[in-house]
Amino acid sequence: MWLWAAQLSYDDYLKGLALLGALVGFGVGLFQYSKAQQWKKAEFLAGEMKQFFANPRVHKALLLIDWDYCDMDLLDNVAGASHSGVTRQMQTMGLLPHVVPACACDSDTLVMGNEAFRRGFTQEEVLIRNCYDAFLDGLQRFSSYVQAGLIDASSLRPYIGYWLDCISSPAENAEDAGWRAALLSYVSFYQYSDVVWLLNAFGKDIRPSSRAYVCFLKQMSDQELASKLAETVGCKYPSNKEK
Repeated sequence: MWLWAAQLSYDDYLKGLALLGALVGFGVGLFQYSKAQQWKKAEFLAGEMKQFFANPRVHKALLLIDWDYCDMDLLDNVAGASHSGVTRQMQTMGLLPHVVPACACDSDTLVMGNEAFRRGFTQEEVLIRNCYDAFLDGLQRFSSYVQAGLIDASSLRPYIGYWLDCISSPAENAEDAGWRAALLSYVSFYQYSDVVWLLNAFGKDIRPSSRAYVCFLKQMSDQELASKLAETVGCKYPSNKEK
């Protein structure tokens, strides 16, 4: 009887060791798989970022975001074009939704077609829009990757965290506020909804109903334009007559 019990305990001991070995092997395999998946994600993200930053329009958009005045030749591919820098005011005018009335703008404007209520754009402003479109399209793509689980939002921060901070941080002056208000209006009006989602994942609310957006409007020197911007994205903001 004692021998049988001892034998049973020994067998159980061997089985326990075998089970422990299997668990250790499974854990090692799971760890190696997890590391391989992380490496694949990092490799995928690095490739996407390389392609993103290699885009000439994205490169220009990053410079436009970074500087109040950017010594950039937007018309470098246009014959006979002269070199000129880009100001925050030029960016603001270029980023206005096309339905903003020309009368609401401080600068001279062109009218597209026979629709007097639609604002036209200069060559420089069109190129500014194209640069920002390339930048925002990239953010849209990264946002979709995060939502699909291909990458983590935190892994994007070393690459684009600075630029997301730039477009959503408090404005330094009225001109800076106008640029930010125009950019956020552009994002909402042209339905870059995944960009809004991505910034929200970074803890930044840029919706028209957000406090940040309304603060930008209030800081603008041209309050008529601020009211028009708010109107294009459905933000409740008092017009000059209501103030």
